[in-house]
Amino acid sequence: MSNEAPNGTCIPYPYFATVWYRFNWLLLLLMFPDCAKQFKEVKSGAPNEETELLIEELKQREEEATEAQQQADVKLLEAKKLASQYQKEADKCSSGMDTCEEAREKSAESLLGQRKLTALWEERARELGWKPGNVKPHQNQ
Repeated sequence: MSNEAPNGTCIPYPYFATVWYRFNWLLLLLMFPDCAKQFKEVKSGAPNEETELLIEELKQREEEATEAQQQADVKLLEAKKLASQYQKEADKCSSGMDTCEEAREKSAESLLGQRKLTALWEERARELGWKPGNVKPHQNQ
């Protein structure tokens, strides 16, 4: 990486700019030390008050970003736990539906078998003279 600014030009000092812009300007001067030599603010080599404020602000923003990342990680973990619980409930429901469907199929088969058996007994009863209207009440013995 070259120590000279592109096209041999240097970036003017932002006297009336925001703190964040000045911070970026200082970073650029660190990247291009030849440009930094012409500014008395940078020539001294000792950190001035503004530089210290910028460094402090950078540290604060880094702490805020770290805290925000930690909070995001906690929320992500909570979301994963909740998704896992929902998945378990969905699996239980699906299993219950499978069991219910199997029971319905078995009962449908059983009902079909009972209808066939009833039809067979009804056919035999008709062969022996039974008619659908002549039902006699059972006698208790």
